[in-house]
Parts: sequence; C-alpha cells; structure tokens
Amino acid sequence: MITRYPAFKAIFITIVSLVLVAGAAIFIYRYQILQYSAEKVVRKLLPDYITVEKMSFNLRDSRIVFSAFRIMNPPGFSGKYLLEISEAECRFRLKGKNMLEGFEVLNPVFKKPLLSIERLADGRTNLQEMTGFLEKKGLETKTKAQVGEVKPSGKSDATGGISLSGVVKLPEEFVIKDGKVVFLDGMVSPGRYTITLENVNATLGLKLDSAYTRALNVSTIGSGMVNGRPDETIKWDTKIDPTTSELTMSNRFNVSRVDITAFAPYFDKYSPLTFSSGYFSGLLIFDFDNGSIGSTNEVLLSKISFEVKRGSENARFLETTVPDLVKYFTSSSGDIMFDFKIKGRMSDPQFYLGPISKQAVASMAIDKIVQALSQAAREQADPQAAAAAAGNKSDMEKASEYIDMFKGLLKEKK
Repeated sequence: MITRYPAFKAIFITIVSLVLVAGAAIFIYRYQILQYSAEKVVRKLLPDYITVEKMSFNLRDSRIVFSAFRIMNPPGFSGKYLLEISEAECRFRLKGKNMLEGFEVLNPVFKKPLLSIERLADGRTNLQEMTGFLEKKGLETKTKAQVGEVKPSGKSDATGGISLSGVVKLPEEFVIKDGKVVFLDGMVSPGRYTITLENVNATLGLKLDSAYTRALNVSTIGSGMVNGRPDETIKWDTKIDPTTSELTMSNRFNVSRVDITAFAPYFDKYSPLTFSSGYFSGLLIFDFDNGSIGSTNEVLLSKISFEVKRGSENARFLETTVPDLVKYFTSSSGDIMFDFKIKGRMSDPQFYLGPISKQAVASMAIDKIVQALSQAAREQADPQAAAAAAGNKSDMEKASEYIDMFKGLLKEKK
C-alpha cells in the first residue's frame, strides 16, 4: 500500500532513516550519553553543601573520578570549605543492567585532600558544628528528581524523589593519599594559631547507617609530617564510637622528634619552664569510655633548652625545686624521659606517675633521705651548724617526708 503512495513512502523512508541515524548515534555516543545521564543523577543526589566540579564515568574500566570535590564549612567559621579533595577515584559495580539502576562503590582513593579543622574562641569547632549541620539537612538529599525522570532500583522517599542510599552503596574503607590537615585554633591565642599535618597517608574507616545520615563507627590509621617537616612525624591509630552520648574513642599516637615549641600555646601557661628549643618523641595513648579516660604516656625530650619561669624558681614539686627534679629525669645523654598515666572521669581526671618516673622520683627520694640524715649527723657533731639551722625544718623531718614519699611510690598500684 505504501508503494502506491509516494508521499507516504518518502515519509516512511525518512522516519526509518532518522531511526537508523539515531540508533547509530546512540551506539557511537553511548558512553557520552551514559556519562551525561549518570552525572545528572549524581548531581541531583548531591546536597547543597557538597560541590563537584567535574565527574567522569568510565564504563569500560568501571571507574569513576570526581574532580574538586568540596564540602562546605558550617556557618560561623572562617574558611569556605571544611574538606576539599583534589581528586576522588573509585571503581564501581552495577546493581542492575545499567548505572541508572544504582551502583556499588569499590576501592575509593582520595588524592590530595585538605581538611581544615577550626576552633573558635568560645571552644566550638567546625567538626562538632558539622555534625548538627548534617543532621539538620540530612544526607538523604532533597533531590529534585521525580518518579518518571529517573527510576533507580533503590528506595524512594515520601515525595517521590530518590535517595543517595537507594542508588549508591558506599564502602566502609577509604584510602587517603598525600593529604593535609590544617588546625586553626582561636582559643589558645589571639587570632588563629595554626598547626599543619602534611603528607598524610592513611586509611579511613567509616560505617554509616542504612540511610547514610549517621555515622556508626569511625576509624583511621595513618601518618603525617608536622608542619611539613619530613623529620617530624606522627603515626596514629584512632577509633571513634559516635553513637554514645559521652566521648568514646581510642587513640594511639607515635610521635617522632616533633618541635616542642610548636605546641607551646597549649602547655606554656601550665608549665613552670619556658622552652626555647627541643624535640619530643614517644607513645601517647588516650582511651575514652563514655566520659572516662584511661591514658598511658611515655615521653622523651631531646636537645631541650629551657629556663625556669620568673616566680617559679623556688616552687616546690615533689618536695624539691624544678631544676633539681629535672636532674633525676635526665639521662647521661642529656635526654629527659618521663611517663605518666591519667585515669578517672573527664570532669575530674587523676594523674599518676609511670614506672620510669617512679624510678626517677625514688632515686631522688633516696638521695634526699641520705642527704638529710648526713646533715643531721653533722649538726649533732657541730653545735654551731645546729644553731644556724635552728628555726628551720629539721633534717630528720625532711628525711621523714622523703621516706613517706618513697613509701607512697611503693604502694601506688595505678
């Protein structure tokens, strides 16, 4: 019938030609079409506080690359971004026949991430504020996608939109390469005191709830250079339980030759000494269990140069002066080593000497006992010396105090 009507024949041939051309174009540009469709879905899923400059979906290699991935800072902080990732790369596995039905993220790697942690003068931090910020907005986004535009295999929300957890299955481990952490602290000094941790290489464990709105467990193992100095390193192993009402986490820090003066704003007002130079190394362990702390720390101070603060020259610590006490913690090589423990509630922590410190204090106590007894013997043999010491604490009283100190060290089981 079509052959009897040339006009219909021409129209039919034209339609068939258009279909063939369209089919050929779809086949030739299928990856570009997939790229556009997948990117459109992901951008609809992204909440307002997350931006991505460029996305690349490689179906041949099952690979996704996000360039310039950024998370906005909560309101009230100086920097624009809390986290900036130069490039985030991962593999993927399709949930169904194509990416629009959802996919699973595999082997994610964050390259050159920059995390900016800021504490304001009132003690608030952007990390703390971000938790409330995320809970308020929700990680399940207010997507603009409607049923009919995209039909993922995942769950839909009440409004007919799609959810991030319905489309994407996230892994529980992420690799960080050549990262940087910047600490901006407006609480310890005027302005913002800055310390950086650079060349950070780590693994990040992150377990979320099924809706991706709440962290159930966070952990990280890694290393970095303090203020970008290759010979000043910190290695860590940290685990956090964010589901508890009070702080619950474990921390292991292995510190190697870090410049002690870089942290002076944090200890200077508590210390009777002013440090002009020196390095500290050691193992620091801080465990928190629902508001209680258990901490064991061993610290080595090397190449230390310090002076006693004015007014602290005669301050007494463990029944002696600071310079005298330091002598007993100083090794033959000139290094100062001490250890201590912290236990109890965070609201009322108790400090205890570790075995190394106990030994140093015990040596001091024995020396002081011997000195006091020797002086007492001299005074008994020399009436003039006894008269000169009249009115002061007797040497026998001093010896008794050091004996009590020594007994206390032996009894202490902490």
